[in-house]
Amino acid sequence: MTNRLVKGSKAATCLLLILLSACAAPASAPEAEPSESPVTRIEGIIIRNQLRYPVTDVMVEVPATGEFAGCGNIVQRTACSTSFPAADYRLNAIVIRWKEQGEPQSTDEFVVAVPDGMVHGTSAWLEVIVFAKGQAGARLITDPGP
Repeated sequence: MTNRLVKGSKAATCLLLILLSACAAPASAPEAEPSESPVTRIEGIIIRNQLRYPVTDVMVEVPATGEFAGCGNIVQRTACSTSFPAADYRLNAIVIRWKEQGEPQSTDEFVVAVPDGMVHGTSAWLEVIVFAKGQAGARLITDPGP
């Protein structure tokens, strides 16, 4: 799968650094409290579009801080990704917003769970997947792969 960077990838990288220094956690309990110390370190983000048509304006937002990052256009069955110096991950809830064929879509707020067996302080990537019409999710992974 080809990685595609959006216009303004430098801006996206800067936004990702802000997002991840303040941010997110994988899907589980929305009531989870932000951690005082980092659970892990995020060194990149990958947004995968598994649909048969493009998605646009994909944004990962952190409501507690107002920070966000994303990609403008991801064609069918490809991904947008970027890496950056590792940032602390503090388990704040995230929301994913995007458009499918011009129609706005969104998840509810959720916390990205740290996978069982992931060692405290491990470097990881935030993987966001638009996997079905109107549905997206996120998880922490240790290898972004192709």
